[in-house]
Amino acid sequence: RELLRPEEGPSQVDLLFTADSPRLKTILSSMGISSEDGEVLLTRSFSESGRSVCRINGQVATASQLKEAAKALIDIHGQHEHQSLLDPASHRIILDRFDDRIQESLHRYQELFDTYQAVQKELEGYLKDEQDKERLLSLMQYERDEIEQAHWTEGEEETLLATRRRLYNSERMQNAVQEAAISLTENEGASCAADQISTAIRALSSIRTMDEEKLGPMLSSLEDAAAILDEIGYQLHDYLEDLEMDPSMLKEVEERLEIIRRIQSKYGRTVGQVETYYQSLLEKIDKLENIQRTKEELTVRKNAVEKKLAKEAGVLKELRRKAAEAIGKEVTGLLETLQFGDPLFVVEIKDSEQYHRYGTETIEFRIRTNVGDQIKPLHMIASGGEMSRIMLAIKTVLARKDEIPTLIFDEIDAGISGRTAQSVAEKMAQIARFHQVLCVTHLPQIAAMADHHFEIEKQVKDGRTHTIVHPLDHEKMIQELARLTGGASITEQVLASAREMKEQADQWKQSLKEATV
Repeated sequence: RELLRPEEGPSQVDLLFTADSPRLKTILSSMGISSEDGEVLLTRSFSESGRSVCRINGQVATASQLKEAAKALIDIHGQHEHQSLLDPASHRIILDRFDDRIQESLHRYQELFDTYQAVQKELEGYLKDEQDKERLLSLMQYERDEIEQAHWTEGEEETLLATRRRLYNSERMQNAVQEAAISLTENEGASCAADQISTAIRALSSIRTMDEEKLGPMLSSLEDAAAILDEIGYQLHDYLEDLEMDPSMLKEVEERLEIIRRIQSKYGRTVGQVETYYQSLLEKIDKLENIQRTKEELTVRKNAVEKKLAKEAGVLKELRRKAAEAIGKEVTGLLETLQFGDPLFVVEIKDSEQYHRYGTETIEFRIRTNVGDQIKPLHMIASGGEMSRIMLAIKTVLARKDEIPTLIFDEIDAGISGRTAQSVAEKMAQIARFHQVLCVTHLPQIAAMADHHFEIEKQVKDGRTHTIVHPLDHEKMIQELARLTGGASITEQVLASAREMKEQADQWKQSLKEATV
């Protein structure tokens, strides 16, 4: 995003790869992304506001997913990677990449290590709990008893609230129900609904025979109404008896609700939450009451896991030892061709009694660069130019092992020239037999070794600097080689020398190809 100028509009970068490694397939599969015909398209587009959208094979992806996929496709090797060699932590990573079996063993070891740590942590927790056992046990037992005594059931709170509401309003309800009963069925000194209906029934009964067809149904309805009023009257009397105010009952309801409120405030707002807490409490009480038994069980489990861990750590160490010997021998041989006097490269493995996430050993690269020198840690000896050649030698050794298809070397030629530069160029060509190699360089020996050439130049237009990248045909490439060789003055002799350098580079690559076949 920071490469976009403020006035520039929407932008998009597309990277199309042909890659079919198992590692890449696994990464894409974990993201739910398919790869057809081994092609992978990475896209990042920027809007005018600067917001970006990432895609992998057309599917929207996060920036972290894009980076994860890119790591399986590109390895950018610049001057800062040289500095990583000064950190022993990177040495273990480089060594482990040498053999797939190391990665498999490390994965098994780390699974066991995680289990071992979890058991160890739980055991340490019990040892601490034992000190506070009585206090904790007393507290948990009190909570258990409190929940059990409360015996809060589903729906009980709602029922109690309804009962309390009815008890609080019982007097008002009594008056209303009594008034309804009087108006419907009994009203001394005045006519009630039942009396009026009875009067109507008697009146209609006296004339029913005169118009049975119309009066009969009306009379039947009045009789039904009388029966209904009579039934409601009984129900209202029963309801009035239930509404009789009992102060002790209201007190019981309030006390019960208070118990439920206390349980809710301490253990959970619902019956289900309290039950979950209760079951967890029972488990903890059981463990505390049987802490010695639990400690013994955990100790047995820890010892069993540690036995497996030690065995896998031994397998891992042996695989690393063999890989260290092979890397040391191969890198030493390559350093001899990279203009070191009497080099010796050693991968030192120091064992320890303590388990850590990556094994039981520490790994450090050590080197001797000249005749008569002592073997010392890498950071104590190597200069910047030497560091770039050492890293190149390591890259060459890993070239056949590494699944990453594209390597980018960004000005790794710092501090070298002459025959050393030629040796570096040859080693990069060897890596290019198994990888796509992109290299930014100012050395003609390295540039001459390439199959394709691009020129990167800066141009100033309208007061702004623009970076231009364009491919070079054969003649322009020779001219650029001559410029790198001869400086500002390019004579016919310098051009001839550049042509000869390119021809020699092509011949060397052809011999490398024939030797490989």
